[in-house]
Amino acid sequence: MDELDTPQGGGLAAGEQDPRSRERLLRAAVAVFDRKGYAAASVREIVEQAGIAKPALYYHFGSKEGILVAILEEGARQFERALSRAVERSGTAHERLAALCDEVYALHKQHVPVVRVAHAVFFGPKDSVPAFDFERFRRTLESALGRIIEEGMASGELRQARIEDVSTAIRGVLEICTDQELGPCGSPIACESLHRVLDLIFDGLSATRKEKEN
Repeated sequence: MDELDTPQGGGLAAGEQDPRSRERLLRAAVAVFDRKGYAAASVREIVEQAGIAKPALYYHFGSKEGILVAILEEGARQFERALSRAVERSGTAHERLAALCDEVYALHKQHVPVVRVAHAVFFGPKDSVPAFDFERFRRTLESALGRIIEEGMASGELRQARIEDVSTAIRGVLEICTDQELGPCGSPIACESLHRVLDLIFDGLSATRKEKEN
């Protein structure tokens, strides 16, 4: 661990205003919240984990509540960027939805501790945590899925169905994959398995198959 930066003359040390200090504090907070839970974690433990003096945390985030909100906000921004990449890419609806699932699943696998912290805060007691719009994740995902599905139906690639039903099926697959990553005893699901399940969904949505059945 790096040596603690100590403020000079009661002010912030130069190192505490460095953007790298902010990133170190975020990583440390995720580790402490993941290990102990948000309510039980202390500012002291976070700054000790980061190797930075306590005033730096107050400078960058204002409080323990502020650093949790910053973690969740950054997670939401990364989630939105991943979905945007999938929505804007070229290809068939099948390819774009598969890419969307790949983006989301890869992001979750890369940031499992952050996802665990978010889940613990969302499902835990609300009296001790700052307010955060967790519905933002669902709205963003449903919007991205809905756009691709609707365009696939409009092009004739997908047969007509309730868009929310198709979205629910795909979200369900992603949630199961995420749960397997988060659980202490679960076995992570490989991307190949995720694609096979998506193929089953698309077999049922195929416009060509529906025409053959008729």
